[in-house]
Amino acid sequence: MADEHIAAETVCDVTDNTVRSYTTGGHKVHKFGGTCLATSESINAVLEILKTQAQPGDMVVVSANGNVTNWLLALIEGGVPDGSILAEYFSELQQEARFSQTILHQIKSDIKTIEEAARINKHSSSDILSYGEIWSSLILSDLLNNEGCKAQAIDSCRCLKLNTDTYQYPFDQAFADAALDQLYHLHADSIFVVTGFIALDAQAQKTTLGRNGSDFSATALGYLINSPSITIWTDVNGIYTADPKVIATPLLVESLTLCEAQALSELGANVLHEKTVLPLLSYKGSVHIKSFNHPDKAGTLVSQDITPTNRVKTITFKQKLHKVCVHSIDELQARRIQKKLAEKSIASYVNGYDITQHKLTFYIEKSDVFAVTSAIKAMQHYPSVLLSNMTLISLVGQNIRQDKRIIERFIRRLSAFDTQEIHYPNNSHSLSVIIDDEHAKCLLKDLHTSFFHQEPTVPIVVLGFGNIGKKFIELIHHGRERLGKSLNRTLQVLAVANSQRFIFDTNGLDLSEIDKKLTIAETNSNDQIFNWLEQYAGRELIIVDATASKGISERYKEFANNKWHIISANKIAASDKQFAREVDSVLTNNRRIWKKNTTAGAGLPIQACIKNLYESGDQIEELSGIFSGSLSWLFSQFDGSKPFTELLKVAQDNAYTEPDPREDLSGNDVIRKIRILAQQLGFEDAPEDFEPAISDDLLEGELSSFWQKESAINEYYQALLDRANESDGLLRYIATLSPEKLSLKLEVIDRSHPFASLNPCDNVFQVVSAWYKDNPLIIQGPGAGREVTAGGVLNDLCDLLRGH
Repeated sequence: MADEHIAAETVCDVTDNTVRSYTTGGHKVHKFGGTCLATSESINAVLEILKTQAQPGDMVVVSANGNVTNWLLALIEGGVPDGSILAEYFSELQQEARFSQTILHQIKSDIKTIEEAARINKHSSSDILSYGEIWSSLILSDLLNNEGCKAQAIDSCRCLKLNTDTYQYPFDQAFADAALDQLYHLHADSIFVVTGFIALDAQAQKTTLGRNGSDFSATALGYLINSPSITIWTDVNGIYTADPKVIATPLLVESLTLCEAQALSELGANVLHEKTVLPLLSYKGSVHIKSFNHPDKAGTLVSQDITPTNRVKTITFKQKLHKVCVHSIDELQARRIQKKLAEKSIASYVNGYDITQHKLTFYIEKSDVFAVTSAIKAMQHYPSVLLSNMTLISLVGQNIRQDKRIIERFIRRLSAFDTQEIHYPNNSHSLSVIIDDEHAKCLLKDLHTSFFHQEPTVPIVVLGFGNIGKKFIELIHHGRERLGKSLNRTLQVLAVANSQRFIFDTNGLDLSEIDKKLTIAETNSNDQIFNWLEQYAGRELIIVDATASKGISERYKEFANNKWHIISANKIAASDKQFAREVDSVLTNNRRIWKKNTTAGAGLPIQACIKNLYESGDQIEELSGIFSGSLSWLFSQFDGSKPFTELLKVAQDNAYTEPDPREDLSGNDVIRKIRILAQQLGFEDAPEDFEPAISDDLLEGELSSFWQKESAINEYYQALLDRANESDGLLRYIATLSPEKLSLKLEVIDRSHPFASLNPCDNVFQVVSAWYKDNPLIIQGPGAGREVTAGGVLNDLCDLLRGH
């Protein structure tokens, strides 16, 4: 098909290995959708594009103007009584766009013909619906001619003919070659404005190409004429990382591989329909998706590149799907059903045949339910609709299923939502999940943040807003940006509670002035926060226990059963050997984590050290030291110049002690730490020999009565200090852990002892092991205070998020 104007060459078709002749005059294809042609303003934008970018011989494929196809469908189905809405629309468009009155008269005449055909119910829906594209091509070609750009309106039925009765097979190349050869011969100096959406079927009858049929027409023509480029002009700048109607700030996808485009199209993407991509599988040119409002912007390039990207490119979102199930069928019958739906141009998703239960399941759009169930019943099967209003969300990116990090992150994000099912399509380029419509947007936003910004953290609930809890919130609030970059995660505190009130926000709390907000928040006097948290049962959550509450610690098994992580500064649960084992067992079964490093050593890494030595093969023989930062401070400060109780009050005011300082003086606080570390060491069954740091009679009664015994307390400690001074020694409350015994005693040590020279509040841990026998390992540093403990809790949070 060569003449004096058009060069030709012979190219090998990789799909069938036959030789065929292509027109290779470098003719481009432009496709404009209905939105691009809906108003005079949008039409003018299209004209400007074509005046600068189209050349004679180029193909311009058009959809029907605006909503014309829907109006035509309503007219023939009885949705509207007549064609007045169509006539009015085109009259107004003609006045504003100034196309020929002759064309307007023809359109109005056609509307009368359509009305009559609808009235007597004697019409072909394909014939009627094709009018929209015919009118659109006439209008645009007329306006182009008015602008000095020679153009011809072309009915695509002249060159597009399907080989079979369904769109899934290629168009007839010989039919196209003959028609295009004639067109280029007669109108080589013209731009061809071609009707999209319509073609001839295998019997040479006019047919429509279904949803997104105009895009299909464009890519088919691009393939048939061997065009160097196809540009699909639309009302968006290209393909985005997510639907801009749901995600406020999606990112533009600059390029898609053909594999990604095909995966995207199979998932029902509006911009790239499955039919649209079919011709591209053998197409050699480039495809651009661009905005007609911003023609200078690059848009999205669909390339032939098949280099694996191993990253998520975009996330699709398809709502209002219904699940259909067909029971008691064999695999061959299931395939026939799927074939029938394809022949009817009905898209189905998450197709699955269960060979053990002999059932086929799939999801379809709500508008297709009647057609699908009717078609299946006609095949003598009995479908049932199991679920309605479901959403299909899919990650798309070349070879993402070969990257376990992407799969792990995907599964991790889903764990916070009640999803229906996870689906692995028949390619390595997509991952899908089904979830109900109500929660779909929240999941999409979560996944989009995770894969294109920072991964959202597991929601955090902070129990306790005393010294530690308040400082922990402050550290997150002021360090959020730094922590986010370090963890590559956003940080979201879901709720904060004290013993009286709690505040919450399902989208994450504003952490400024939490103390003020708590004063007017929901009551928590009867632990109402746990009723509110029931909605998160089974969903991933982090409970940060910054209390010293026995009641909270008793709920740890409940937290574990709810599949919540636990970070505790509260020592009570961790020090109860049997209870801790039970909690750990449930958490392990639920693949959750309990971080408790601040329960012994505050911010010091003693538990991590024990774990590392054990895992590396060392054998710890003894652990000793001063485990109480509060008593470390007290005994380093107590030299007789001030009464002991005066120093005790200072320690309490600075949050060195527990809220009840008798917990420190009785040894209970240190005993809990000993028992926690003994579990880490494997010494938990060793006999215990614990002595309080004060006589038992001074600990008896209520807290108020304790402070009434100040004189007796001061006399008691002054006597101990005098005895220590007699031997030039120092008072230290020392814990010792070995397989033989766990002990705790207030001792007098020599000033040269490793535990003698401590800074106030320091903890010190001395590790004697097979590797550190002659020169013990010493870990020393602050072991009390809101800052170091809150910092240790934050470290636990970061470790959990990094390792999870």
